Amino acid sequence: MMETVSGISVVDFSAMSVEHEAIPLPSDDRVQTIVRQIHEAFSNVGFVYLKNHGITQERVEKTFAVMDKFFTLSKDLKNKYRKKGELDANGWEALEREITDPTKPGDLKESFDIGAFDNKKFRWPTEVPDLHPTTKTLFDLLSLVGDRVLSVMALGLGLPVDTFKEYYKDVGTEAGTALLRFNYYPRITDICQIKPGQIRCGEHTDYGGITLLFQDDAGGLEVVNRDKKFVSATPLPGTIIVNIADLMQRWTADKFVSTVHRVIIPNGELKQKTPRRSIAFFYDPDWKARIACLDGSNKYPSIKCGKYVTQVMSGSFSF
Repeated sequence: MMETVSGISVVDFSAMSVEHEAIPLPSDDRVQTIVRQIHEAFSNVGFVYLKNHGITQERVEKTFAVMDKFFTLSKDLKNKYRKKGELDANGWEALEREITDPTKPGDLKESFDIGAFDNKKFRWPTEVPDLHPTTKTLFDLLSLVGDRVLSVMALGLGLPVDTFKEYYKDVGTEAGTALLRFNYYPRITDICQIKPGQIRCGEHTDYGGITLLFQDDAGGLEVVNRDKKFVSATPLPGTIIVNIADLMQRWTADKFVSTVHRVIIPNGELKQKTPRRSIAFFYDPDWKARIACLDGSNKYPSIKCGKYVTQVMSGSFSF
């Protein structure tokens, strides 16, 4: 029986690990097992844990350490690298700037995004010189994991293994919409200062293709299960959480489901005074990619990814 945590499947991805330059043929029994497990998880819950994916825990911890160097800079210094507009792919976002749940106050987190390494106008923080190379290394590794997850998803849908490849040609450039986000949820020193209804990240679904997430051991991520109740997506060392986003649900004509999730404020003073960190990789298609239902149906009209992203992002941030 497959391992689960709060109803979320834990899939052994070792046959598709990025440690291997070459991967087995789609007909390989190991691949077919992964295909079945991921297809079932994405069809029912929309979330899955991947273990043995090939990105070392040492790499993740190194990235968290570099993130800490940036987020512990003064607000004035971080402000030099802030985003100027809602469609900026690169830059820092201050506390409460993102509003994932429009019915609630801004999220109790700050973040640093990188999506376009070819943006010559963006200045990397000189105060943290290892941020650029560390970010690029992880971005490339997560792109590779993302490609392999997409290939497994395609097989599960009865499509050619490379179905999604043409939609992800410009990843890491201004022509792409994929985004690596470092999230920092600061310690809460006085719970009385929290606004009514405010949490670390409001209830929402992700808007793009798929999301790959590393989280530290602070906890707080909750996912809506099949019974429409929030359950804890407990941190599992060495795993990546992968979830379906809205555009992918539309793309698959609702065969895969995009699920509501949030990050709550933990109970207990000690946990509240512990910062939380996560690394989210929003693996979304290229700006000009036209997204139409993969089953050939007309369930949703086709739309360019860039237009879709623009519509969604316009209500997510306060500038």
